[in-house]
Amino acid sequence: MKNLLLKLLLPLLAAAAPVAATAATQTDMFAKPGVIGDSLSHGFYGATVEKKTQDWAYPVLVTKQAGSSLSYNVLEGPYLNFEDVLKLNCGPICIASSVLGGNASTVALPTHAGITGAEYSTVLRTSGQCEDITARKQERQWYWKTWYWYTYRWVEVADCQTPDKFHQFGLRGSGTQMQIMEKVKPSFLFGSVGANHVLCTALHTSLDCLDADRFKRDFSETMRRLAAMGSLQGGVIFTVPNVTSIAYLEKYTDPQNRPEYSGLKPFYRSSVSSADQVLDANEVATIGNFLETMNNDIKSQGAAMGFAVADLKVVFDDIRENGRPITGPNGTAPGLARANWPLPNQPGLFGLDGVHPNMLGHAVFSNELIKSINAKYGYTIPAISEYSAWANDSLNRNPVDLKNFLDNNLFGQFMSWVIGVFA
Repeated sequence: MKNLLLKLLLPLLAAAAPVAATAATQTDMFAKPGVIGDSLSHGFYGATVEKKTQDWAYPVLVTKQAGSSLSYNVLEGPYLNFEDVLKLNCGPICIASSVLGGNASTVALPTHAGITGAEYSTVLRTSGQCEDITARKQERQWYWKTWYWYTYRWVEVADCQTPDKFHQFGLRGSGTQMQIMEKVKPSFLFGSVGANHVLCTALHTSLDCLDADRFKRDFSETMRRLAAMGSLQGGVIFTVPNVTSIAYLEKYTDPQNRPEYSGLKPFYRSSVSSADQVLDANEVATIGNFLETMNNDIKSQGAAMGFAVADLKVVFDDIRENGRPITGPNGTAPGLARANWPLPNQPGLFGLDGVHPNMLGHAVFSNELIKSINAKYGYTIPAISEYSAWANDSLNRNPVDLKNFLDNNLFGQFMSWVIGVFA
């Protein structure tokens, strides 16, 4: 009787499993990788997306190390690559072209659907053509009620508002990120789109965007639909680092010692004229509590999906505190890389917006994911040379003193405004 019951239950248990119950080989696992994601996966870099930054984004690097590849629509903007502009490598025509944006090349169905600005809510609802595919509105529909009476009735129709340019150029006509994955049916998934649910507090120095219920609802729905595809053999997901510790924010003490005017301000502001321009101690504590709850949910649901889970919050905290050693051939060492943009004789992991990784930062990021994937699935995916990434990173090899530029240059003051709008 016991054996009969077991035979009946096994098919049901197998059908309920979110990913394949048996361990796949590395080749099988990465036969068809897929990506949902945000600016970190897309390759956003102070403050634009373009081929060279897309090519060094973490999903592309990890997939390449695993012996596979991804396809994606290649962008040429919108907005500006601050490094190229400040180093005079992008003149007026280049700037105008970048601000307008467009595609350098396109694919019919991208396997990499990560988009700048995305979160789990937009993964479900925002396509390259509609800001919210679920939005509805009432519209008059005219018709002949009788042969002499032309009148109208109210009907519900789709309310398709144009999305931002990153979604337009990145997704085009393929659907939402989730719809794309349901068409691709990937074997392995990069599934992290949590950062913007809380990063918005740092970028806008406000708690208005925090919505725990929305995050939980849309994160759970995303995981449910991914599991329902039936194709996933594995994946990787990571926790969100402490957004109040990024280089975009710096400590500020109000000269009049007003507590609501002291705390963390954007680096490009020389002073604070409103409490809305700073995160005070109470707001920082609220963000920390939200982040802890969110990361616990990410870890538990990621584990339930059978994904590798990388605790990048712990990694980032360690880099923030101790730096990241970079060692090259013959023991050469450019120093400890810090959680900031590069400075003369001081390597850094971030670009000039103080939020997104540079080439070195993505290599470090990728290696932490590779460690988690290898540990979870027993693979031997090789690590990326962080020294080579540093050596080939133009910002690390030729740093820009951004603070000095912003404070002491009229164009720098204009750039401060641009950073405030687009960072």
